[in-house]
Formats: sequence, structure tokens, C-alpha cells
Amino acid sequence: MLASCKSKEDNIYGNKLGDIDASSDPIKVEGVVSVTGDFPLELVSNGKLLAQNKASLSFQTSGIIKNIYYKNGEAVSKGKLIAEMDNSMEKLELEQAELRLERARIDRLGLIVGHRVGARTEEDISEEALKRFNMQSGYSEAMLAMEQARLRYNYTRLIAPFTGRIASLETKPNNTPEPGKPFCLLIDDSKFEVKFPVMESEVSRLIRGQEITLKPFFLDSVYYRGTITEINPLIDENGMVQVLALVRNTDRKLVEGMNVKVFIRDKVPGCLIVPKEAVVLRNNRQVIFSLFNDTLAKWNYVTTGLENSTSYSIVDGLNPGDTVITVGNLNLAHEARIDFSFKEN
Repeated sequence: MLASCKSKEDNIYGNKLGDIDASSDPIKVEGVVSVTGDFPLELVSNGKLLAQNKASLSFQTSGIIKNIYYKNGEAVSKGKLIAEMDNSMEKLELEQAELRLERARIDRLGLIVGHRVGARTEEDISEEALKRFNMQSGYSEAMLAMEQARLRYNYTRLIAPFTGRIASLETKPNNTPEPGKPFCLLIDDSKFEVKFPVMESEVSRLIRGQEITLKPFFLDSVYYRGTITEINPLIDENGMVQVLALVRNTDRKLVEGMNVKVFIRDKVPGCLIVPKEAVVLRNNRQVIFSLFNDTLAKWNYVTTGLENSTSYSIVDGLNPGDTVITVGNLNLAHEARIDFSFKEN
């Protein structure tokens, strides 16, 4: 009698133990509608930054360093003096050569004036006469001596051949530079080349002028845009092709030798696109669960085609406009009862 008076238990958690006819509660899932459109193809590679303009600078003579005007990492403009040796002797030789040249110029002028009435400059006489007077006055020899003295003086001075940034400068003042080793490097860090490999099966999608995006490994959420400048028409022993792209260092955070991740994006039209989360593996086959009759999950074997970091293109097994389940699909079964809602972006 006590058993017959006991109230019936509520079935909250699905099938009641031993009750074959009881049905489970619907499984909450989320999803999106599959769409047809341009598939954003993404090629990812690792690369290294190389300075497009880089020079190893060395003195062209030996001696003791007197002054160094820049430090590692500092910017220097084209034509600026980076460092100089003790060049007191070279300065004296240059001044003496300039005096000898001026004396020879005066002697030559005397020969020109005495050659013809009214002659005052070298333009007033014939070329043949000018050559003779250059030799007689010693002007030609003095000119050569002056050029030699100027070269010896310039050899003691290190001038920036282009605008860039100083690197690998190790010598200190009052020391002699190490023989056979560059005094410093000059790197144009306004732009860099990035060298990266791509698989031979993907190189056909690349063209010169195509846009790339790169991201340094150590900088979060910092991206730079560049363009492909070279595609080496040679496949190496690993089946890879080397590609060069040019990127501008707009914020001066990129440096020579930096490791970066390269992204190349392309579009393939007319693809059926689904999120990666919609595809699950069952018995080593790809499966997508779609919404059926608003309350059931339908099992679909699919064949995927293209892939990027977020999506697949579906070649077979799904129709455009099908609603696919992306959340809660890991443990679903065919015709399982579901409580479906659209996934929020």
C-alpha cells in the first residue's frame, strides 16, 4: 500500500534506469548555415628578414682609430662621417699638395698670358697649347699628387654610403681595427626582404606583385604588408621553392635576421564553405551533422577540399544552405534529438 501511494519521480536527466520507453532530453547544439562563395585560401610559411641594402664598412688603410661618431643601433644619413683614424700626417700632405697645385696653376697662367695677346684663361688658347703648358708648369703632375693626397686622407675616414643604421661595431677609439674584419655594418632598415619557402604544389598560385602579410614571432598582433618580388624557378631536394618579398619597416621594429611567419591569401570562387568545427571524424571518415526537421541531427559523410585556419570547402556530401552543427557535435548520433540555436558571431 505504501508503494502504491508513493508519488511518481520526475524524469529530469533523460532515460530513467530500466525504463526502455523513456526518451532522452534534447542535446543543446549550435550551428551556422553553409554558404557558397569565394574560399579564402591561406598559405602559411616561416621566413627570415634580410636587409635589401646592407654594407660591410672597413677602412682602406691601417692605423689607430681617433674618433667614432656613432654607436650600434644609431641611424646615420648618407655622406655622414662614421669614424676616422689619426690622420694628422695625411692632412699635412693634402695641404702641401694643394699649395703645389696652386703654385703650378700660377705658373701655367703666366705661360697662357705670354702665349697670345689678350689670353687670360685656359679657354683662350688651343687644346694643344694647354696640354703643353700643363706639362711645362708642372700643373699635371701637381694635380695627380693632389688627388693621391686626397685619396690617402679619405682612406682614414669612414663615410656612410647610404642612409641606414649602424650594427656590429666593436672597435673602440685609440685601438687598431682587427685585420680582415669589417669595422661595422650599415643596414638600411627602412625596408627588408623576407625569404621563405613554399611547396612546389602551391607555387603555381603565386605571382610577382602578389600581396603577403607577415608577423614577427615575438610581436603579438603586429602585422606588416609586403609584395612578392622574386620566385626562384628551382625546386630544391625537399620539394620547396624559395620566394622573396619586400616589406617596409614602417615603425622600425623589424630588424635584420628576424624570424617571421608569412601569410599569403588567395580566393577560390564557387566553393561550399563550412567552419572547421563542423567537421568531426567517425571511423576515420569526415562527418558533418546537419539540422533535420528542426529537431534532429543528420549524419553526413563529406569530402573536404581546400582548407585554411578557420574553414573547409566541401566537395561532396553537403548542399548549399544546409544548416551545420558546430558546437555540441562531438558526441552526436544520427537522428539524435537536439535543441538547436544559431551560433553568435
